[in-house]
Amino acid sequence: MKMLGLPLLLLLALLLAGCSGVASVSAALFGDPGTVSSQEGALTAEATEEPPSSAAPANVVPPSPTPVQAPATPVPTPKPGTVTAAPILMYHYIRELPPNTTDHLGYGLSIAPKLFEDELAYLAGAGYTSVSMEDLVSHITRGTPLPPKPIVLTFDDGYSDFYMAAWPLLKKYGFGATAYLVVDFLGKPGYLSWQQTQELRDSGIEIGAHTLDHVDLAIQGLPQARRQIFDSRQILQQRLNAPVNTFAYPSGRYTTSTVKLVGEAGFSSAVTTAFGERHTTANLLTLARIRVSGGISMLNFIKNLAG
Repeated sequence: MKMLGLPLLLLLALLLAGCSGVASVSAALFGDPGTVSSQEGALTAEATEEPPSSAAPANVVPPSPTPVQAPATPVPTPKPGTVTAAPILMYHYIRELPPNTTDHLGYGLSIAPKLFEDELAYLAGAGYTSVSMEDLVSHITRGTPLPPKPIVLTFDDGYSDFYMAAWPLLKKYGFGATAYLVVDFLGKPGYLSWQQTQELRDSGIEIGAHTLDHVDLAIQGLPQARRQIFDSRQILQQRLNAPVNTFAYPSGRYTTSTVKLVGEAGFSSAVTTAFGERHTTANLLTLARIRVSGGISMLNFIKNLAG
């Protein structure tokens, strides 16, 4: 009798073991494709599981939130006729002259350095802050902010003592200034040199034009007045490589035609010798100032600040 083949013997063994043994014997002999080891199962799950949608991907730095900038506060445009109160002080010489001098005109235009320092000390102690003519015009026309007690310090003609006497004291007390220069006088004895003027401009002193040779614009013909106004601005801007946007009428003299020429030349402001400290958009080319006269008492100086 032939020996039974191995498959037949296995089948008989399975039948004798019963149906409950079929699965275990089958898995032992052939393996179950639906069953994996715990290690393999863990690796498979780690490799295929997607992170929750709320979790950040591994090894990825979440992007920084875009900063939210507060909207810029719009600067209001002043209404026509709105008044800005700011003293524009008018100086000429800062020098010593004896009280009994026969040069009465010169004495009236001269402030002794000690008195000038006393005035600056008072202004600093009283909370005044110097601003430029450009700052003042920007406030009047566009409403840009000014400090609580603004003041403009102006010096006419371009005398050399501005560099030697006034400027050191201005720096000492933290004030700026506007210097109105007569172009053809620069470099002459008693007046600023071009080098000094450039140094002043580079240090922050605002430069304004005061014509070519200090003529009376009220009696000039239009061609002559145009040359005095236009050329003074052009020469200063070219020599100093800086904008010149403010003008001073020599001796405060002007006409309606003169004012028009000043505007056509590109100046945004012009000062006179009229007394006052209240300014509007309507008088930007005829702004009032407060003259600081020679020998003035501190009491009157303080009183004049209120216009």
